Amino acid sequence: MAGNCQISSTLYNAVLAVPTLVVTERHAHSNYVPYIAKGKDAAVAYGSYDLKFRNDSGNTIKILASTDGSSVTTTLVALK
Repeated sequence: MAGNCQISSTLYNAVLAVPTLVVTERHAHSNYVPYIAKGKDAAVAYGSYDLKFRNDSGNTIKILASTDGSSVTTTLVALK
């Protein structure tokens, strides 16, 4: 089952792949996480840790995310 941090880590890596998206807040896990390479994780916790990014592309983006229960896929789509 995919958890919150697996979702946020997957989104974080999708954001890193788009040069016009700029990460403004990201927190690493304090312990090893098995589903992502070291330094590629993004911990989230309600009220304290968040993942935030800024869209400098000039386009609206749509975030598409899905899971099959063990893996997560995130796609970022530019809307014109």
